[in-house]
Amino acid sequence: MYTLFRKKEKENTADVSLVKLSDSEKYDFFAALAKSLILFALVYGSVGGFLAAFEIEFHSGLLMLSLFVLGFVLSVTYETGKKWLANLTSLAALLVFAYLAVTSYWVINSGYYYILNRIFDVAREYFDISGGMEYTLAVEDGYAAVTTFAVFLGMVGIILLNIQLYNKCTLFKVMFLTLTPYVIPMYFECSPPLLYLILMLTGYAAVMLLSYGRGRVSRQMRYMLPATAAVVVLLVRAAAFIVPEISYTRIVPQSMAKEASRKGMERFAQYGMLALFPQNTAGSGVNGGSLSKGSAVMPSYETALTVRYTPYSFGSVYLKAFTGLDYIGTLWTEAEPEGAEDARMELELYSRQRQFEEPDGAAVQGAGVMEVEQSKAGDGFEYRPYYTDYDRIEEKDGTFTYHYYPDNGTSVLAVSREPYIRYLNVPASCEAAVRQVCEEAGFGGTQQAISQQIIRYFRDNYDYTLRPGFYYGNPDYISHFLLENRKGYCAHFASAATMLFRQMGIPARYVEGYAFSYANVVGSGELVEGADYSDYYSGYSEMGETALIQVEIPEANAHAWVEIFDRERGWIVVDPTPPSSEGETTSFWDAFMRGQGTEADRTLGADILGGYLENALGAANYVFFAVFVIAVVVFAAVRMVRRERERRLPERERVKLAYRRLQGAAAGKDKEFRTQRTLKEQIAWMRENCRVEITEEQEKALYQAFFAKDIDYDCDKLCTELRHSLRASHSSGCIFQRFIVK
Repeated sequence: MYTLFRKKEKENTADVSLVKLSDSEKYDFFAALAKSLILFALVYGSVGGFLAAFEIEFHSGLLMLSLFVLGFVLSVTYETGKKWLANLTSLAALLVFAYLAVTSYWVINSGYYYILNRIFDVAREYFDISGGMEYTLAVEDGYAAVTTFAVFLGMVGIILLNIQLYNKCTLFKVMFLTLTPYVIPMYFECSPPLLYLILMLTGYAAVMLLSYGRGRVSRQMRYMLPATAAVVVLLVRAAAFIVPEISYTRIVPQSMAKEASRKGMERFAQYGMLALFPQNTAGSGVNGGSLSKGSAVMPSYETALTVRYTPYSFGSVYLKAFTGLDYIGTLWTEAEPEGAEDARMELELYSRQRQFEEPDGAAVQGAGVMEVEQSKAGDGFEYRPYYTDYDRIEEKDGTFTYHYYPDNGTSVLAVSREPYIRYLNVPASCEAAVRQVCEEAGFGGTQQAISQQIIRYFRDNYDYTLRPGFYYGNPDYISHFLLENRKGYCAHFASAATMLFRQMGIPARYVEGYAFSYANVVGSGELVEGADYSDYYSGYSEMGETALIQVEIPEANAHAWVEIFDRERGWIVVDPTPPSSEGETTSFWDAFMRGQGTEADRTLGADILGGYLENALGAANYVFFAVFVIAVVVFAAVRMVRRERERRLPERERVKLAYRRLQGAAAGKDKEFRTQRTLKEQIAWMRENCRVEITEEQEKALYQAFFAKDIDYDCDKLCTELRHSLRASHSSGCIFQRFIVK
């Protein structure tokens, strides 16, 4: 193979032929194992510790197995020093990474938002905030979703740290990659179990020691790893004993940076990711007909109204504040409270009053009293229940008392008055888009049928989201929503539905106010002690006799809906906005590549996803683990047999084999070595380029091993020294740095 040995080929072929080395002889198995343990300790300590700090449950066994196997495979292939093999393994890891991302798209997405919801819960409890942002999950099994997301994130960490350890290994970079996730739980004073901290600290200590060896795992590291772990455990335990957590919080002062960031973190707890991009967001609350073109709505969960009333229906309660008359692009003009616009619905009110006052009228119509206390709600509006008696409104210290006649769902006395003609007006700016949608959807029939058709059409073809995206230029607000974006929040749906009704010949108007459901009342309502039910309600009630309830309505409950005119019942409420749970989920990938997916996208690959989770979390993992253990045992057994055979070789042959391995390592990692023709040139080259320490005495012994009959040097000692030289060449940065650069 080399010129040096070709010259002696005829004299003694058996002595001078160079045996081709197998791949297993070109790397140090235990060095690779040590580095894989370092990778595992750092990544599992980081990812697992982050989840454990927030008390988020996950499949720790699956995560540990995945991280260790990936770290071990990468470490073993990188240890060979073969560029093509390392690149091929890295490519395979990326393909597995991509496969996991594609097939488990919505599981990873749900795991990410499950974790965010948990962080929001902890943050709101920490800041004593009553409500905030919640993300809807596409996959209900939070345990499986979090586990899949943790494996996905851990793979990223293993790949990045593996590259870091094989290049310029610095403790600062490693800590930046692994310690950064701990900032959030530390901010909210959530501590992970000591096991995760011990793993990370052990990894940091190992990395610090590796930095002196230029990023390579030396022979000493194998023995230093358990010693380092033992020292870390003792130090952590000692620190916990000397300064317990209670004493630590009392001794260490509050961080000024934490106090300075408190307001921002409170906004994060309430609004989620929207708090990071406030410049393109609109606030919640009643906007008085102004339609924002911002990219998102940032709802506030501070209390806007405090309502005291007696529940009478399982349906939602609407408190009306603004009535829109004419649509002018991005704005609704307000209908006059008096006059032709009929904004206050006096005729329907009088019909209900007469019905209630008739003999036996209380059996079909009820009358109630509602107290509305304004807190953060806009001062320019009153928030009244439907069919309020305007002659009996009382106000004291910001609390309004309304006497009203709730809708009982039955017909009232017919009203012989037509609605205002402008409630049928469709402006030219959106007429083409509105007409196109009506024709494509095929709306038709009675008013009730058309109402159901519009509600169903929005539910099936549009997505509800608080993040519809910013649109540039000056396109019409309704046209952009109907034909281009096809997603939005209540103002989009209510504005578009108003125009669709008008296009179909049904008088309609846009309305803003506050809405709260029966679930809100049950979930957050409080019973008002000492109140007499008869003082607040009398007559027909769908629910029967209840009690006076006080419920706080946050600004996030600001809403927009539609009123259409029915000739038998007058103006009635139609809410075209789909439930938020059907479309509010925003993809994990939005921050990186693309916008929110549709419902059709969400179901893509659902069957594959189910099968993947079933396999990933089932008994198959233990089978894979058993196969892996068997493979490791077989590999170790083969290695032991080979070493035993080598031990039985004559001394001269063992010396030759040790030197051939040193040659193979140099030749396999740098082709320049092959140009060295003589033993003297080869040794000189390795001294210069690999920092291999071969003394003149050892060099003389090598000449004797290859060319002389006798060797005046201890052959066992020489073999040991050559093996140390081989490891020194592995730990030397020069060969690997040149190899990686190439």
